[in-house]
Amino acid sequence: MSKVMFKKFINKSVVGIFLLANLIVSSYTIAEEQTSISFGELSQNLTTDIRLAITKENSEASIVDQHIGKATGKTRTEILENKISKTTSFARSNSYNNYADFAIYGATTLLQDDYDGDGFYQTFSVSFDADIYSYTPSQLGEVYALLYISKNGGPWTHYYTTDNFLIEGDSDLDEYEVITTFLSGYSADHYDILIDLYQVGYSDIVASYSADDSNALYALPLESADYDEPYIEYIEVIEISHGGSFSIVILLLFLFIYSVRTVNRKY
Repeated sequence: MSKVMFKKFINKSVVGIFLLANLIVSSYTIAEEQTSISFGELSQNLTTDIRLAITKENSEASIVDQHIGKATGKTRTEILENKISKTTSFARSNSYNNYADFAIYGATTLLQDDYDGDGFYQTFSVSFDADIYSYTPSQLGEVYALLYISKNGGPWTHYYTTDNFLIEGDSDLDEYEVITTFLSGYSADHYDILIDLYQVGYSDIVASYSADDSNALYALPLESADYDEPYIEYIEVIEISHGGSFSIVILLLFLFIYSVRTVNRKY
């Protein structure tokens, strides 16, 4: 091989190794990325069939919350430090109620989809009832919520922002539900949930509710779909036809003849 050909061979090999390394790193990064898909709606508008349909759509979604800004992956501390009102001053003057108190009365959770049967679920829902106590004739408030998750006591991480919705007094008809499927990047563990409620047009939290307030939000056994692969046991069945015994006899006969010939050759 000439020196020129040898140099070309080395260059191609280096490029190939570099591309392979990039592919491995990229695959690892994608595998570790946390992705999820959520759907939020008033609980009274959701039936069992609708919930099942939403869960199915979530598992097949190609656009995830992280791609559309519904989930930022930022910590609660980061969000609170950089929180900026999303509304204009006009919207603020029309929606912000300076004479109201807010509270989250309670929350419930539901676990779904454990395909590998290990006790950790990839789909879960969080329902919460927000109330407004106004000192004016109007008992209506327009709000939205940021939902956070904490892995085994770790930092609170933002996993979903709801759309705006209306609440009225202490009615339970305005209970809001968020159905979430973790698609990738969430290893099997126990996760706590925290809900921060905001009034539209106001940048500060008006109410908060977490695992410290209810066991329903504490230590949920969750994992993403990439950790929830069902175990399939394959059993290979070998069928022996009716002529199986005859075939074995023939095989043994050939082995005997081969052995005899081998011995004869030696002597």
